[in-house]
Amino acid sequence: MSEEKSPWMCHICDYHSTIGEGLVCSECYKITCSEHIATTTALNENNGLYEIKLVCVECQFRKTL
Repeated sequence: MSEEKSPWMCHICDYHSTIGEGLVCSECYKITCSEHIATTTALNENNGLYEIKLVCVECQFRKTL
């Protein structure tokens, strides 16, 4: 049985591909290419530990305003 190649598109630059997978932003849950996403840390208020999250540049910019 062969794998189905699902197309995906970056919501920031409209790059699209059927190779590999796009990355999902932890804030807006939209698909993003690797050029427009960064790994960040965020404090989890429930347990007091820091978690690693992927956040797109659009959400990062929104936080600075």
